[in-house]
Amino acid sequence: MSANLTVVGASQAPAVAPEVEGLYAAARAMVPTLVDLGGKTTAERSVPAETIAAFQNAGFFRVLQPKKYGGYQMPFSVFANLVRELAHGCASSAWVYAVTGELGWVMAMFPEEGQAEVWRDPSAIGCAAIDPAGRADEDAGGYRLTGRWRFVSGSDHAQWVMVTAPCGEPPIIRQFLVRRNEFETVDDWHVLGLQGTGSRTLVADKVFVPAHRTITQEGMLTGSTPGADVHTNHPVYRSPRRYLTAFSLSPVLVGLAERALTIVVEGTARKLTAGQLLPDLEGFQLRVGEAAASVETARAILDRHLQEADRRLAAGEAISDFDVQRNRMMASHMMRVARDAVDRLCTATGSGWIFDNTALNVVFRDTIAGATHRAMNFDANAKTYARSLGLRIP
Repeated sequence: MSANLTVVGASQAPAVAPEVEGLYAAARAMVPTLVDLGGKTTAERSVPAETIAAFQNAGFFRVLQPKKYGGYQMPFSVFANLVRELAHGCASSAWVYAVTGELGWVMAMFPEEGQAEVWRDPSAIGCAAIDPAGRADEDAGGYRLTGRWRFVSGSDHAQWVMVTAPCGEPPIIRQFLVRRNEFETVDDWHVLGLQGTGSRTLVADKVFVPAHRTITQEGMLTGSTPGADVHTNHPVYRSPRRYLTAFSLSPVLVGLAERALTIVVEGTARKLTAGQLLPDLEGFQLRVGEAAASVETARAILDRHLQEADRRLAAGEAISDFDVQRNRMMASHMMRVARDAVDRLCTATGSGWIFDNTALNVVFRDTIAGATHRAMNFDANAKTYARSLGLRIP
């Protein structure tokens, strides 16, 4: 756990939100440093403490955090676009920010007493394991939690972990906020790409969780949690979770596709300026043009759906299950298009990119790893969406 995290923003006074463009400019300014730290991030299989401290100082973790507890409570699009910008420098760092930054919103769904406990330190951050695992048994005033949760990205730097577990008979799926130091860590994160996310397995053995630090998964998915009544002045806290989280992690792949296009175009331009001829320049131009079209398509999908989500939530419109399924399908399609762009660019450049120390190789591996995320499986999301259109057996 990074010692840098507890010294930033120790006051409970509401923070003054910087302008949105200022946040984006801060993210862009970090890109060269994130690139420089890429080797360290991969080698240590964890985002460096100085990166987390930089995110804290820039106010990134406060974007979705409630004003009541020192946050900025900005529109979701600001958070998602920060994720995309940071991916230009380091996909692992962007992925960890996506998970931990999103938890600023999710922790706002819990009962007020639980939120107050979490944000006694307004700079506290959390991570999450969404897939149900283990079990929770009722105990006086709360629950006893036991189990193993995999893929807990950002757990090296979080003070809090939200895990998911069934409770009772018939089982009800609940979310639990637990102090990070109450888990044991299994160092099992040895992977192809996104090595720096540190997405290790966490283990709990009969850890007590008070009732004010738990909500039902159904309430979280429908936006009808206790926190919705605490923060009535911000529509994000009443949104069905999956309506927005379709665009939490997926912007990482859009940023990677943009980065790959920049690497190939700038690298090739240097070669041409130096007088180095390509054997099939016109064929290369065609393939790069096709990849650029895919990058533009992915970016257009992201921009359009973020703008629509901001508008509809601000207007107080009801969000249906159909809306949720459409967002999930389009986000997974967006990731598929972005991955295709990276594949095309790698193929176009020949074999030089296959060496481990090349920038394009890093982008490729991180893209492959990110695209495996189960929530972004296009086939599953497309079939669910088709059923929501009425294509089901009566």
